[in-house]
Amino acid sequence: MKSLFKDGVLLELSEQAPSPSKDFVNMKVTLTEFQWNYWKINPSCLRSDTRLAPTEIKESHADLLNDYDMQTDIKRFFGAHMLEYVKELCSGHFDYFPRLKKSLQIYIMSFMELEDIGRLAQTSKHFRELCNSEQLWEHIVESHCDTITPDMRLFAGEVGWKHVFFTNKLQLQAQMRRHQKRALFVAKLSETKLSTAQT
Repeated sequence: MKSLFKDGVLLELSEQAPSPSKDFVNMKVTLTEFQWNYWKINPSCLRSDTRLAPTEIKESHADLLNDYDMQTDIKRFFGAHMLEYVKELCSGHFDYFPRLKKSLQIYIMSFMELEDIGRLAQTSKHFRELCNSEQLWEHIVESHCDTITPDMRLFAGEVGWKHVFFTNKLQLQAQMRRHQKRALFVAKLSETKLSTAQT
């Protein structure tokens, strides 16, 4: 299991306190404990001879689940949603899927229903990027098409695999023909300019 969690870290976040405070915190949840480093920021910190050391708190997962003062601090710095997530981690409910290799996540997602991909894209920035990635939609197109022609790959390179998937066959063929004509026109234009330059 440790191989999925870099150095045993389940979550690590840093944040500045809500305004007007300038205080700063670093929160870490590992496989074995909860860590909270807190820097109290005030005008004396600006002096060159001042060395600012954080207040450090380390607790077991069980202790954090019963420490309502610390839970209030987590909520103040990171919000109610993050507090619930931290409590889930400390209760042993780990999210394994986002920790898999990106290529493996994309491969698994390629078997999902389109509606589920749409819902997954709404859960986080990470999944929004994966759900709109070229790699995922290339997998999906390949699984739905009998053959992928070189022309189709060239076209997908310009407009994207997601566009190719959501375009019906007749429209796709028409768009590919227009794309081929445009490519031929550009190639002929380049040849004409080259021959003109040489004479």
